[in-house]
Amino acid sequence: MNTPIILALISLLAGGLMSFCWQVASSNRVYAPSFMLVDTLVFGLVATIIHFAQGHAFTLPPRMMIVATLGGLFGAISFFAIMLALHLGGEGSIIFPVTSLSVVVVVLLSFAVFREPITMTKLLGLGFASTAVVLLSR
Repeated sequence: MNTPIILALISLLAGGLMSFCWQVASSNRVYAPSFMLVDTLVFGLVATIIHFAQGHAFTLPPRMMIVATLGGLFGAISFFAIMLALHLGGEGSIIFPVTSLSVVVVVLLSFAVFREPITMTKLLGLGFASTAVVLLSR
C-alpha cells in the first residue's frame, strides 16, 4: 500500500474519532462555541509543534492566506451546524453520514477546477456513496 493511501486511512480514522468526540460533547450538552475554541486551540498547538519540528519558516502567500481563511470559515460553519443538529436531537448515525457527502462537493470541484479525469469508477463511487447515505438515514 502506498504512503498517500496510508495517510488517507489515518485521516479517516482520526476524522471519525474527531466526529465522535463532537457527538460525545453534544450528548453532554456542551456549549458549542466553547468546545470549538478548545478544539481550535489544540489544532493550532499541533500545527505549531509540527511547524517547529520540521524547522520550516512560516510562509504563506497572500492568496493562500485567503484560501486558508475561507477554509477556516467553512470549517467553523460546518462544525457549528453539526453540533447544532446534534443538540436539536439529530442522530449521529444520520448526521455524520450526510455530512460525509461533502466528498461529493470536493470531487465535483476537483473535476471542474483541476480538470481531474471523470471516470465511470469515480461516478459509480459517488453514486454508491449517495445511496449509502440515503439508506443510513432511514
